[in-house]
Formats: sequence, C-alpha cells, structure tokens
Amino acid sequence: MKRVCSLLLALTCWQPPTGLPAALAGEPPQVTTRPVSQLLIHPREEAPAETLALQDGLLTTQVTGSVLELPVRVGDNVQAGAPLVRLDPWAYRLAARRAAAELEALQAQRDDALRQTQRLERLQRANHAAEETLERKQAEVKTLEARIHGAQASLEEARTQMEKCLITAPFAGVVVQRPARIGATATPGTPLIQLVDTDDLELSARIDAVRADGLGKAADMAFAHAGRRYPVTLRAVVPYADPVSRTLDARLRFTQEKPVPGSTGRLLWQDARPHLPPWTFVTRSNETGVFLLRQGKAFFHPIPGAMEGHPAPADDLDPAEEIILDGREGLSHDAGVRTTP
Repeated sequence: MKRVCSLLLALTCWQPPTGLPAALAGEPPQVTTRPVSQLLIHPREEAPAETLALQDGLLTTQVTGSVLELPVRVGDNVQAGAPLVRLDPWAYRLAARRAAAELEALQAQRDDALRQTQRLERLQRANHAAEETLERKQAEVKTLEARIHGAQASLEEARTQMEKCLITAPFAGVVVQRPARIGATATPGTPLIQLVDTDDLELSARIDAVRADGLGKAADMAFAHAGRRYPVTLRAVVPYADPVSRTLDARLRFTQEKPVPGSTGRLLWQDARPHLPPWTFVTRSNETGVFLLRQGKAFFHPIPGAMEGHPAPADDLDPAEEIILDGREGLSHDAGVRTTP
C-alpha cells in the first residue's frame, strides 16, 4: 500500500525535462515570423538573346545572263538603289529589237488596212463595193490591232528583262556575302549578293511564359554582349510557344547604341513585381507556397506558379501579413503554433 501511494505522489509531482520538445510536452511548436514587406525582393532576371537584322536579303536574279560587273565587295556599305550586279543583257536587247521591228511592221499593215477600209466604206455607200468585202477588210484591221497589242507586250517584256539585268540594292546596308563571280552564268534563283541592314535591328530573347508575363513592367532592361550593356525596350511578346523549348519569343528595340547583327548574349532585367525569396517556400500536397500566421495558427497559402529554388510574385499577399520562417518544415495547415517572444 505504501508503494502505491509513493508512485501516485511521484506521478503528480513529475514535470517534463527542460530540453524535451514542445510537441512531446503537448505544447504547439515554436516558430519565428517576419512581415511580408520585409521579405519582398525584385529579382534580377536574364535570358538568352540574339540581335536580328529586320532586313537581311540574299539577292537573286529573275533572268538568265552572264555576270558582267560586280561593283561591290564584301564589307561595302551601300545605299538603296545602288548597283550590285550587272548581267549581260544581249539576249534581251535582241528580243526587244525584234519585238520593235515586228511592232513597226504590224502598225504599217494596220494603217494600210485602215485606208483600204475607209475607201471601201465610201464605195459601199455608192453601191460600188460589196458589203462582204468591206466586212473582211474590217476584220483584217481588228486582227492587226490584236497582233499589235501582242507585239507591244513582247517589246515591254523584253525591255523589262533588260532592266532586270541590273540588280540594285533594295535597301541600305552592308554586303556580307558575294557568291556571284564575273563570267559565271546566273539563272533565276541563283544567289548573287547578301545584303544586311545593320541599322534596323531587333533583339530576340527566349523567355518562359511565367517570366514573360511581367516583362512589360520590367525595369533596367539591357542586352549584355562582349562586356557591354545595350539598353532596350520591349516591343512585343509573340503569343506562340516553341514546341520544343516551350518558350516565348520576346522582341525588343535598342534605344541607344546597337551591336552588330547576329550578336549573342543575355537579356537582363529587373522584375518590377514584388517577389518572395525561394527560401520562404514549402510544398504541401504538390503545391508550393508559404505558411502565414493567422490567429495563432499556421495557414498554408499557395503561391501560383511558385517553384522551389526560384522567387515567385507575391502580388496577392498583404505586406503586413506574417510569414512563418523557422519551424515551418514540420507544420501542417491550421496547426497551432507559438511565436518566439
């Protein structure tokens, strides 16, 4: 009986050791918190980018001819309309002469037929010519008129082909290739000169859809290349995702100095939207978010689009909300917590 009383007295007076975890002692876990406003950051972002010439033409010929002149070389800057390649127009000049001669002969025949028609009309009014004869002559005039139109078209075509023997610059730019060779025969589609406009440039950057949404409000945007920064502004984000990389094509304009076409580097920008740093996130039920302290309990708040290891926008959070930091790893939604004094 004495042993039972002693055991009951010991149980009544027992206290948990000082070092025993609060969960084992029946107390809520202890956590630390900080306001959202003290955690927000504006992350620096970057993406691969390349400068593109909006006008980059590999010029070909539409006619066949031997290359007579190449007045430009690789590296030459040319103005719009400057001669680049001259082909031998001999065959088309000959065709133009033939068409002109045929046209002159047909016009002479038509003029003679018109005079005969007018004479027959006078005779027919005096009943000295058959109506059938007059009609045949009128038909002959119409036939000659049709042949004249055909000859005029042939002459115009030959002259146009002659003009095409001179290939000129469709825009101002620099010659970057010259496949044409003097004496070689050029046929339609044969590449002759590659001309690139080095002034009208754009920057193309491949960006994932999540970051592309905030690109329109980004600050301090620049293209980094060869140790230099070139300021840019957003023109458009193409609403089409690459089927392989699943990225969008952002097009940007240079605001000051420009690099040369084909330059590769990184697009740099600062996201204007407030973000939470990645070390504040936890994952619960396949969702990534943060634990908020609300009325002494841990409230799990998912962050849309958040991924562990990456900052995420926190537009929907009140800056005054308290985010649980230390002690969040073992928490569950709606669990009671104690904050560190």
